[in-house]
Amino acid sequence: MLSGWSYDVFLSFRGEDTRRSFTGSLYHGLCQKGINVFIDDEELRRGEQISPSLLTAIEESRISIIVFSTNYASSSWCLDELVKILECWKTKGQLVFPVFYYVDPSFVRHQRGSFGTAMAKHEVTFKDDVEKLKKWKKALFDAANFSGWSLENGYEFELILRIIEEVSSKLNHTLLHIAEHPVGLETRISEVKSLLQTENLGEQVSFIGIHGLGGIGKTTIARALYNSIANQFDATSFLTDIRESSTQRQGLVQLQETLLYETLGIKNIMLGNVYKGIPIIKKRLCGKKVLLILDDVDKLEQLQALAGGRDWFGFGSKIIITTRDKQLLANHQVDKTYEVRKLNHEEAFELFTWNAFKRKAINEGYMEISNNVVLYAEGLPLALKVMGSNLFGKTVEEWKSALAKYEKIPNKEVQNVLRVTFDNLEENEKEIFLDIACFFKGETVEYVEKTLQACGFFPKFGISVLTDRSLVSIDEYNRLRMHDLIQDMGREVVREVSPLEPGKRSRLWNHEDVIEVLTESSGTYSIQGMMVDLPDQYMVHLKDDSFKKMTNLKILIVRNGNFYGSPQHLPNNLRLLDWVEYPSSSLPSTFHPKKLVVLNLSRSRFTMQEPFKHLDSLTSMDLSHCQFLTKLPDISAAPNLTELNLDYCTNLEQVHDSVGFLDKLIELRAYGCTKLKDFPHAIKLTSLRTLILNWCSSLQKFPTILEKMENLISISIEGTAIEELPPSIGNLVALQEFSMTSCLSLKELPENIDMLHNLKNLDIEGCPQLRSFLTKLRELGESTLTFGNVQSLNLENCGLIDEDLPIIFKCFPNLSSLVLSGSNFVTLPRCIEEYYPLELLHLDNCKQLQEIPSLPPNLQFINARNCISLTAESSNLLIRQETFEVYELQVMVPGTRIPEWFDHITKGEYMTFWVRKKFPAIILCFALAIESKMKKSFNCEIRFYINGDEVYELEIPIMFTELVTDHLWLYDLRTHSSIRLNDLESYLVDDDWNQIEISCEKVIAPSNMTISWCGVHACRQEANMEDILFEDPYLDSDLSIETENIDSDLEEYNQEQILLHTETLVSVTKDSMDIDCFDGTNVVKESNMVASDHLANGQQKSEVTNPDDEDMEAFYAILDAETSVLSLTNDKKVVSESSKRVIPSEETKKALKTLQDFLTKDFSVLLRPNEYNIMESTLDYLTHLPSEDGISVEIRSLVKEVSRQFTCWSYDYTHEGEKIEVTKAKLLKSDELEEGLEANKTLFREVKYLENELCNELEYLEERKKMLEEQINAVRANISASQVAKNIASHTKREIFENAKILKVQRDELREQVHCLRDEHELAKKIQANIRDEWSKLGEKFSNIADKS
Repeated sequence: MLSGWSYDVFLSFRGEDTRRSFTGSLYHGLCQKGINVFIDDEELRRGEQISPSLLTAIEESRISIIVFSTNYASSSWCLDELVKILECWKTKGQLVFPVFYYVDPSFVRHQRGSFGTAMAKHEVTFKDDVEKLKKWKKALFDAANFSGWSLENGYEFELILRIIEEVSSKLNHTLLHIAEHPVGLETRISEVKSLLQTENLGEQVSFIGIHGLGGIGKTTIARALYNSIANQFDATSFLTDIRESSTQRQGLVQLQETLLYETLGIKNIMLGNVYKGIPIIKKRLCGKKVLLILDDVDKLEQLQALAGGRDWFGFGSKIIITTRDKQLLANHQVDKTYEVRKLNHEEAFELFTWNAFKRKAINEGYMEISNNVVLYAEGLPLALKVMGSNLFGKTVEEWKSALAKYEKIPNKEVQNVLRVTFDNLEENEKEIFLDIACFFKGETVEYVEKTLQACGFFPKFGISVLTDRSLVSIDEYNRLRMHDLIQDMGREVVREVSPLEPGKRSRLWNHEDVIEVLTESSGTYSIQGMMVDLPDQYMVHLKDDSFKKMTNLKILIVRNGNFYGSPQHLPNNLRLLDWVEYPSSSLPSTFHPKKLVVLNLSRSRFTMQEPFKHLDSLTSMDLSHCQFLTKLPDISAAPNLTELNLDYCTNLEQVHDSVGFLDKLIELRAYGCTKLKDFPHAIKLTSLRTLILNWCSSLQKFPTILEKMENLISISIEGTAIEELPPSIGNLVALQEFSMTSCLSLKELPENIDMLHNLKNLDIEGCPQLRSFLTKLRELGESTLTFGNVQSLNLENCGLIDEDLPIIFKCFPNLSSLVLSGSNFVTLPRCIEEYYPLELLHLDNCKQLQEIPSLPPNLQFINARNCISLTAESSNLLIRQETFEVYELQVMVPGTRIPEWFDHITKGEYMTFWVRKKFPAIILCFALAIESKMKKSFNCEIRFYINGDEVYELEIPIMFTELVTDHLWLYDLRTHSSIRLNDLESYLVDDDWNQIEISCEKVIAPSNMTISWCGVHACRQEANMEDILFEDPYLDSDLSIETENIDSDLEEYNQEQILLHTETLVSVTKDSMDIDCFDGTNVVKESNMVASDHLANGQQKSEVTNPDDEDMEAFYAILDAETSVLSLTNDKKVVSESSKRVIPSEETKKALKTLQDFLTKDFSVLLRPNEYNIMESTLDYLTHLPSEDGISVEIRSLVKEVSRQFTCWSYDYTHEGEKIEVTKAKLLKSDELEEGLEANKTLFREVKYLENELCNELEYLEERKKMLEEQINAVRANISASQVAKNIASHTKREIFENAKILKVQRDELREQVHCLRDEHELAKKIQANIRDEWSKLGEKFSNIADKS
């Protein structure tokens, strides 16, 4: 941004709400402080479009204050202002402060309340401008997240004073111009801010480094960061272009003086030298909270002169350093570093579009070429801006021509920026960089280091320097990566040495240059490296001397090339010969490359009929896919060989015994050599780490191990015909991985296999004959061998039975992963519950498995795929809530219904809920529906969306195959190490509800598999349920609420009916409930019939999904006709007493009186605690009266009857009371559901009516669409006609112009004669005058003579 602003503050407000109150007072208060405020005269507003002058005022204001009042959103002017304000905030660094004037910020953020009403009206008014509506909604959401002020209680004048004070402080800082089009900047700024706010930095003095390659946007980020946080500091300074400034005379001194001036206001200070400036800066700034940005630093001395240490600055100071050199930041011990990422494709496309078309949308016909340019720039902002500006206004053909030029000769402006870093490298690093740029991009670090070491460089250190300078990077696969434009810069450095003669360059890679050099034999000593990568249609005629003059050639790589003939000469100076599809069966007889390190002749005709000679330096040999290679001869002449690759040499029969004695060999591969029979009979490979002989199906013997091999950690002999393993296998003392999958000829394992004490992974999948090994172990009894170090055991398809399992758990006590898939056992042993190490258990395709009595205590994953015989109890064990409260677990098991303990269940593959404050620990469940047997694989991704934005994508590494029935997949997210809930929390809006959407999306899946249901459960022990909702907290439409409640009740009712247990129904008496079926079927009375009826109805309901219109109409017609009659009867029993009385004692009379009183009361009264105790004591007294007390036998008998019945009935009465409550609740529920169904019917009719209305509207819109298409066609015809007229006008204009040029030539010729012509003109006039005079005189003379005569 330029330094000047027309206004300090722009006020955005709704006039009718606050002009004469809050906003008016704020305006006058700001003006009194001398602050230049723009306030719009709302009375002058006309129409719907915001005036250009108002937009200009917003752009030219340094601060915008938005007063959100009740009716703010009802004004389209206000909303347009808001959109423009946020645009200026992004592009110009404008400060924005919202004021929530008696308005809840969440109403603004989510458009609720009056804001929701206003937006609903706008959606009607602006229904044809969807883009405008989207901008308004996003602007309201974004603005509500700004830090500002909220007025709910208190005095307005106090808030106004605080606003004025804050605005005054902000105006003391000068903002910097950021960028014309700051695409992608917001995300990167927030990431840098998060580093500044890191907990361990706090308010201490901290140094932050921003690094990346040239042109990536480091300075732009630093400027935006400065504008964003400068107001938080006592003093600020932004020192730009330090690299360039420090090279000038007294450059560092001038930078020190600038620093003191910007932070302290000290003018005309003369420091003299750097060493004077250091103590002054330290002394004057050590008490101030300073923001200092040092831009484009490239030397440590610059940092030492400007920000030498943390004690130079006051508490809370932040020093931001931008540089291309990451190591420089490490040397200065910065606290945190941030590497600037290149733009993603979407961001890059937007930035390029702004520069190439000066607007966000591209011109018609430019999409494909624009995409190609963006791909070429590969996310580098500098290149996108430069190329976009250069291509502005050009035709598509000119664009294509320019792009072709860029790909061969890069843009100079871009290259100059990128080359700065290269020019500052040492010679070793320069050469390494050029080799990587020309040949090794995408290769492994190990491969490149080995080659460049042989070329005399120091690649390990050199590559680390290039990485620190952001010239190269190393990906997760340990491969070297380089930006395409950086690569182009390196190749341009090579090309510039000899632009017209490729043979004189140091490196060749372009196929045209390579063809010229090879066909014309124009190579020279200068060439050090060559890569041949020809288009498919090219054929190169190799001459005898094609390579002869390249005596300094060290690197020869042939990736793709069709050659006529074969090389007769190869330079002996080669270090790398990588020639895929080498055209000859042998190397040239004169080729003796004593310094050759890497030899790759894969997929070639090479047969190696004779042994190599004098290859002492050779470390890697790749002869894979050499179909003509039948035997590998003696290679003892290559004693330093570390890698030998013979994969897929399908005609290879013999490998020489010398291979078994290469003591430097680390990796030996012979995968898929199906005819290999003769392998070294004995091996003594002391350095070997990996031996792979997979699918050498003719190999019958495993070599003898001559001595202990302390480095061999992995052996794989899958699919071989090996019949036995030698006893010497005990010499493999370091072996960790042993795979014998599908070794069907291997009859048994050696008895001394227990000597492999370091064995961790044992794989004998598909070897049912090896069950005998388990039988032997079982027969050993107490002396059974144990394999205590084995952590992973694969016994898939080994035909295991129940008797095998206990011995497995006993002999392998420390397994963390156990694969028992495809076995024949029926029950897992109960001892598995004591198997603590086990974390992964595979039981898939154990189709006879019925019982899983318990689970290991530390289990994290169990795969019971296609275990179709599991009992209900075993299946429930795997999916019940109690299991997941104990375990953090992943489960795959046959099943169809999401367990009822899940908090929220939805149909399909999406689920939605709302959280605040914290992202909860959750368990997910997906129901996989299979229409028929699924033979293909199934793989998926779980995606997380927060407030509509995708924030995380969880790749599931497990692939499920051949599902034969429906399955349930339960996934506790806590088991996945890569997902951190704290990371998801960073996307939550503080103190507000956040919408969470989780989807399970199929990546690889057959069409007959669908995700039918999904559910989510919040783990109570780690989540506050008050901060989790499964219904939209902002849903304020009564109709929507009613509909959701009805749907929820119906769903709950359906679930209750399906899961209702028969015992519950039996507790209801036969008379307690009558169910009349309207369709005339028999009345159901018995409890067991009721239970089965409910279950059947539940199943029927669960099958009715997505009915068509006729089904829906029939459904509601039945509802209209249904009647339910529920009757509840209670029987009363009366106790009669005998009339005959016997006169008792006074105490007995009192007791009898009490009993009589109680018998007249309602039975429920007697169950009150006090009455119950009195009744119980009275009956106890009367039943134990002695016979002589005087009461009659009849009364005594009746008292005993009352006592017995009271004891029985008090229990029964209480029990039946509980039943009444239960049945009453169910009856009320039934009534509620009836009401719900009535409301649902009404709603259905309303929606049906709405559907008809929408159909009519769609018909109208279709007609309207046709009319508009006709108008568009007419406009297109007019455009064509206008284009023709324009062409005619242009032609006419050209003709007029040509005539003008002719006229100009004629005019110029005449202009040279002007003076002469003017003289002639004057002379002619004088002569004419003289003639007239003379004529007149002659006439007078004649007249005189005539008169006289």
